[in-house]
Amino acid sequence: SRACRVARPAGQPQREAREGMATGATAPFTARCATPLPSTANGRHARRPASRSSSSSGIPRAAARMAWESADPLVRYRTFEELGTDLPHPMSDHVPMDMFACECDCGGVKVRLVLPESEDLVVDVYSALGKPNDDPHWADLWHGSVALAAAIFANPDVVRGKRVVDLGCGLGLGGIAAAMCGAKEVVMTDREERALWCSLAGCALNGVADVTPLTGDTNEPDGVALPPLPTQLPCSDIRSHPSKCVVSAAKVDWFEPETAPTGFDVVLACDVLYTPASVDAIAALVLRLFDGNGSNGAGRFVLADPPGRFPENHARFMALMEDPTKIPGWMDSPDDADGAGSRGRAG
Repeated sequence: SRACRVARPAGQPQREAREGMATGATAPFTARCATPLPSTANGRHARRPASRSSSSSGIPRAAARMAWESADPLVRYRTFEELGTDLPHPMSDHVPMDMFACECDCGGVKVRLVLPESEDLVVDVYSALGKPNDDPHWADLWHGSVALAAAIFANPDVVRGKRVVDLGCGLGLGGIAAAMCGAKEVVMTDREERALWCSLAGCALNGVADVTPLTGDTNEPDGVALPPLPTQLPCSDIRSHPSKCVVSAAKVDWFEPETAPTGFDVVLACDVLYTPASVDAIAALVLRLFDGNGSNGAGRFVLADPPGRFPENHARFMALMEDPTKIPGWMDSPDDADGAGSRGRAG
């Protein structure tokens, strides 16, 4: 038998204090199960999408709306199971980044995710590393990613047999859903190496067999190698999945589209249009990701992003998609010898 003990997510007492709730001493626990409090980040940005019958991606609005309405923070993930490993970094002795698995309900389909104890802990780690401006939001589960995954499970033909990229994957929920729904290949992309590790680990814990670990500098953020991907859980079993999908990861900065991989049929993204600068960058990057896909650069972009938040960013993004020549610095060169073409931003 396997021993279990409960662990409280690191950010919970701090969140209780900020919200004016009484906080008592933490008692010893005897099982690895805990109910995390609602995410403060998600709480700030939660909005219900507009009600329309269908979307340009072909995914019914009803499916996304159902997923959104079911994405209450206390329902999204109820228990943490400690993996017994951490993501090491130069300050691990002072601020260890312990890793946990949780189970997320995506429109009736249970998906395992791998994540740190809390976003607050990642903030503490970045501060200890002297990087207080690094983005910790990849460590949280976002409403948009739940809606995106639920829509994919409801419409698997969107990704089945396709080359899929998860743009700004964070914990990788959208990419994991695509892999479980029969995508030919899924590439997780993010600028945070630890997010890429978590996304690949999530695929492994959902029984996807062909997952390529990180290599080289991507596997050594801050000069410290990340651990091997998990192959077992302390308190539960990993159920094998029939998916033949090949899953890998690539470090991608939205503002350097020329370094991104290409040739994808489907691009997945959620909660990415939060600043005007990111709108222009994402527009250029999405079009580049489709280059060389055998369909003359045509592809399907599936976006889960609340339209009620920053509507001016959504309007600008749609205008840029309809006329890419409006993207600042845009270049559209003639097709090259293999017919793949070349698109991107100047400079």
